[in-house]
Amino acid sequence: MASGEDKPNPEDGRILSPEELDIDDDEHVEQIDDGRYVVSPNVRTDSTASVSQSDQSPDRPRDESRTRPEFTDTSVHQWLHENLEDTNSQYGFDVTAKFDGTVSQQQLVSNDIVTVFESLMLWYARQVDADTPVEEVLGILLSESNVPVKYPPSSVQSLVRTEGLSPEDSIADLLAAVGEDGGVQR
Repeated sequence: MASGEDKPNPEDGRILSPEELDIDDDEHVEQIDDGRYVVSPNVRTDSTASVSQSDQSPDRPRDESRTRPEFTDTSVHQWLHENLEDTNSQYGFDVTAKFDGTVSQQQLVSNDIVTVFESLMLWYARQVDADTPVEEVLGILLSESNVPVKYPPSSVQSLVRTEGLSPEDSIADLLAAVGEDGGVQR
């Protein structure tokens, strides 16, 4: 290959096969709604695995004199800080959390503040209880917390319209439409 023309150039934007587009099982893709996905732009890799791969190349003898960086809480937090700071996005998060003994991580950056918040909340709710609908988990967490929530008037108006209620209906009618479990009766 003298000319190098057969090598794919990432700058050319190669065409992806259908198998490469199957994102349902990708650990860096989070489905936030039917047909809506959030894709993490920075694939998180285990730093020790990446060092081991490069150190154990068959062509290179292992150099025991190389020192690995010291991983401390401070250095990891500093690296995460710098990593988020270096993105071109306005908003983002990088979270490591423990749920019933299982550690889970999630990272997202975006220029859409609502997408970032929604993704964080959906991810968290799925970690808390994968068998309960996300909206129910979020409702329980908010109602059990000591954080007062002020609902935008437009959301209440939307609920009233959805249920076919009018100003003549009572609060009891609204509560009956919402139902005892907090979910809207259909």
